[in-house]
This record gives sequence, C-alpha cells and structure tokens, in this order.
Amino acid sequence: MLGVRTASVADITQIMKLIWRGAGEGALLKRGREELSSIARKGNATVAVDGAKVVGVAVLDFYSARMSELRSLYVLPGYRGKGVGKMLVEAVAARAEELGVEELMTITLKGNKGWFIRRRFNEGPHGFKVALFRKL
Repeated sequence: MLGVRTASVADITQIMKLIWRGAGEGALLKRGREELSSIARKGNATVAVDGAKVVGVAVLDFYSARMSELRSLYVLPGYRGKGVGKMLVEAVAARAEELGVEELMTITLKGNKGWFIRRRFNEGPHGFKVALFRKL
C-alpha cells in the first residue's frame, strides 16, 4: 500500500539512490549522505513508500518562517501518475506550516511547471528553470 511518512536516517541509502537517479535524468542536484542525514534528523525529509520500499522523496529546506523550499522531489517512474508526487508535496507543505512557514517555493524544469501550478504554486521568474511559490 502506498503512503508517505517522515524519513528516518535508516532511509538515507534508498533516498540517495532516488536523488542520484533523478540527477542522472537531469531533474535534480546530487545530495550527499551527510546533508541528507542532517535533513532527516530534523524531520524535514518525506518519503513515499510501498511497503518497505522507498518509491519517492521530497525535502523541505527550511530557510526562515518567511520562505522555505520544496526540493529534491522525485518519484520512481513506475509510481508516477498515481498521486505519489501530490502526496509528497502536501506532506512537505504540512511540515512547512507546522514550522510557521508563510511561503513554500520550488525550482523546477519548465516542463514540470504546470504540475506544480496545479498544486497551488504560482510562477516566478522566467528562464530555463522557474521558481514557483505557494502561499501557506
């Protein structure tokens, strides 16, 4: 059964595999074990799971209560189109709200812009990548 939960340090190896796979596809920046472990210890990484298998990830990069970033969102290809990405975005947004964040932003490839807009983000600057913002 598909679900989302806060990631633990025990998930880091699976999370790294997802993020590095996304980096290989040109969609994400690679992240190291130490950085991801620190984020997980703070409760700011969310994973989508199918049983014990991590099938998706999203990270909240907490900048301040004014604005923080949703980043490193990746879902395995076989799980796309099943609402997994939406569950991850909503879980990260809920975590941001718990922390008192006013606005959540993300930077994505242009081809993904519409997907984020359907999840209540608004377009920012133009260019190869776009910043999308969500008022909380």
